Amino acid sequence: EAEISRRRSIHPIKVANRQIIKESYNFLYPSLMSPNSLNLASLKKEDVKTELSGVYSFPLLPKDECKQLLEEFLHFKQSNLSHQRPNSMNKNGILLEELGLDSLIHRIVKHVEPIAKELFPDLVGENGGFDSFKAFTVEYDGQQDARNPDLELDTHFDNAEVTLNIPLTQGFEGSELYFEYKNGFKSLQMEVGRAILHSGRLLHGVMPIEEGYRHNIIIWMRSSEVRNRMCPMCKEVPQLEKVEETTGDGFTTIENQN
Repeated sequence: EAEISRRRSIHPIKVANRQIIKESYNFLYPSLMSPNSLNLASLKKEDVKTELSGVYSFPLLPKDECKQLLEEFLHFKQSNLSHQRPNSMNKNGILLEELGLDSLIHRIVKHVEPIAKELFPDLVGENGGFDSFKAFTVEYDGQQDARNPDLELDTHFDNAEVTLNIPLTQGFEGSELYFEYKNGFKSLQMEVGRAILHSGRLLHGVMPIEEGYRHNIIIWMRSSEVRNRMCPMCKEVPQLEKVEETTGDGFTTIENQN
């Protein structure tokens, strides 16, 4: 019941935090409020590398813009403005909707959607595509002076049809992203600005960080056309509750589809 209560409170708290941040936070890079501020790499099928079955990577952001995003996120954390944890498993990180970066993330999602639809045709709605998302950052800190850091992430699947993972840092040891593979698991090496795309249903996790600092943007891309038929978390037909002012967990009612 505590977890149900927490989940119900996420969206009204998000709305309240977003308003406070809008009124109080001074962006280090105000241009990020514009959806066209990032130079997204053109996406061609030949640029997509198959890392393993169901996991792909491709260049998405130049390194200097990853650095800019990282600096903005760290600048926000230093403001000490109220913000929620990114999800139920990670303590550190921020919800990018609270920061007001919806338009920027929406542009990234729509940029990636065509290739995602080609790679995961059963997970992207035929009519509406990805019609909502949850975007957040995650941090893994192996530095000795880190306070209450996230060190690893247990094996899990995502509340998403398709997940986009954008690495912002390098130079750390450990903290490999791993995926279920054949009868075990296989880890991947990450490169700044090179996105990793995978089904949200694929089991994955993060190995313990041994040294340094890792920071990534995670975008859970959602298709109501798909998840309305079966909740990706409980594998049942969803029983919906109305959510005000946000897209909730990406489900829609019949009237919202018209």
